[in-house]
Amino acid sequence: MNHIIKGIIDFLLESLYPKRCAACDKVLLNFEKEIGFCRRCTKNIKLIGHNYCLKCGGPILSAGKEYCDNCSKTNHAFNQSKAIFRYMGDMKKSMYRFKYSNRRCYGKVYAKHAMKNYGTWIKSKGIEAIVPVPMYEAKKRRRGYNQAEVFAEALGELSGIPVCNGIVRREIDTVAMKQLNRVKRKKNLLKAFILTGNDVQFRKVLIVDDIYTTGSTLDEVARVLKDGGVKEVYGLCVCVGEAQ
Repeated sequence: MNHIIKGIIDFLLESLYPKRCAACDKVLLNFEKEIGFCRRCTKNIKLIGHNYCLKCGGPILSAGKEYCDNCSKTNHAFNQSKAIFRYMGDMKKSMYRFKYSNRRCYGKVYAKHAMKNYGTWIKSKGIEAIVPVPMYEAKKRRRGYNQAEVFAEALGELSGIPVCNGIVRREIDTVAMKQLNRVKRKKNLLKAFILTGNDVQFRKVLIVDDIYTTGSTLDEVARVLKDGGVKEVYGLCVCVGEAQ
């Protein structure tokens, strides 16, 4: 009887809130729902590919290089990071809707593709906790949610790894990062994050966020976690820009 009731509820929810393509936002056909993208977007969205930076995980345009120009010049605080999609085309629109238009349903699609592409990597690192990049509390109240937390919860559900939202707190409401260069990003984030306790009871942690650009945000959260006793800090973002 319970499964019948659940089926009715699922049918009603699907009728009221049909599943949409996580790239272009159009309502999905039945055979597209498992992938989470419509047929057109499945062909157009770009995964990272085989030629990627061994540190930040971004795609490298020049064959034969192990690290992108940014990572070659930067002593990152995190151990290694990965990203699922290239930040281009419809994925830029996807990120905007995910962050600002309450398309929290996209988080499950991102998480599914994260596990498909990096589930083995996550397992090999022995990750003990998933930590979403925190949002300034007043900003989170205005928006209604933190998109990094939404992605983290979906990833935790699929991976079985606990999500810890309260380990790190964003103490300063930093200015928008998209118009800043790498140096200004780093200064903008200085002392922006703090630990909520004296130490962290995990050795290996995965930080998740929506978009990786220069790694400044990931670096600062990783530094705070390592200062609190974490030995290894990894990153996983939904999108990353083109590396060089």
